[in-house]
Amino acid sequence: MTAQDTIALSDLSDNQFRERLRKWFTANPAPSLPPLASVGDDIDAEYLAAQRLWQKRLAQAGLAGIAWPTAYGGQGASPMQQLIFHEEHQRAGGRGGEPFFVGLSHAGPTIISEGTEEQRRRWLPGILSGDLLFAQCFSEPGAGSDLAAIKTRGVVDDDYVVVSGQKIWNTRAQHADMCELLVRTDASDRYGGLTYLIADMRTPGITVRPITAITGRPEFCEVFFDDARIPLENVLGQVGEGWRVATTTLLFERSTAFAATIIGLQRVVAELAVRNSDSAVLIDRLQHLADDVYAARALLYKSVAEQQHGQEPGPASSALKLIATELNYRIRRFAVLAELSEIEDYFESFGLRIGGGTSEVQRNILAERVLGLPKELRG
Repeated sequence: MTAQDTIALSDLSDNQFRERLRKWFTANPAPSLPPLASVGDDIDAEYLAAQRLWQKRLAQAGLAGIAWPTAYGGQGASPMQQLIFHEEHQRAGGRGGEPFFVGLSHAGPTIISEGTEEQRRRWLPGILSGDLLFAQCFSEPGAGSDLAAIKTRGVVDDDYVVVSGQKIWNTRAQHADMCELLVRTDASDRYGGLTYLIADMRTPGITVRPITAITGRPEFCEVFFDDARIPLENVLGQVGEGWRVATTTLLFERSTAFAATIIGLQRVVAELAVRNSDSAVLIDRLQHLADDVYAARALLYKSVAEQQHGQEPGPASSALKLIATELNYRIRRFAVLAELSEIEDYFESFGLRIGGGTSEVQRNILAERVLGLPKELRG
């Protein structure tokens, strides 16, 4: 079996699909990725080249965006099959895919749901193949978890939306080809005044400034828009429908977005146990962490099973982001304190607790919308 071999999901049971994946990954081992760049290094170019190559191999085998409809290059995989892919990818040592998360799990599904046929033909093939790397330009210095507070302006001028403002915490925007962009086209309407665009990062008037994180790596960026003219044909949905379209994007994020994190933690805990099998104290603590990981995995399976049967996502889905990111933080912290891993992994765990809605915001959402508790008093 070679990298060109494809895996078709038609007529395969979940167990058969898992077995076919294992055979494919055995014949097509995931690449050993070069280290991420430190400040001043040019290693990121090598890292991204390896990621793009791996993404292209997955696409050739029909394993990129498998949950997408078949009409747009996917295989119409069920939520459970998508989860099986994440599990087997991690089991095979797969570390690829991170730079393409926004395109595959955010922009792509949103374009499929809200875009025109011309927009789908223009962007979807490149997302699947890894030729188009997407960044997300939603958050602003004064609008993180509260996206309705964004101030970046978009003024419709003939066939363009002229964009001015600043975005922040845009992961790998310095390497992105495109971005999903939320702007305010009507200052008088908090929710109805937003518009969702797909923007080419090479557009004149767009400036990207990398932010050096505590790890010493420039993973996040500020993106400045200075009268950048984005074609009106790049609007997803209609002008003024940005809140609805962005909500669609975030719903895709809450599907199996944190499956890789939870499954990856199983691998991390197992590796730590092997390296420290002679320490009864550490093994005892690792066993407790392993139990927590398996509990999170059970919650993940419950959430996916609900989707599989067409049910509305229940409390399990709402809690997954909070549980996955907090557990990742605890495991990384333990590993550093026990001198079992590099401190960079611990530093990076803080970002996951913030991105996509902080843990504090997630707790409020669970308290108010799932448990029915009184809303937090806001000044």
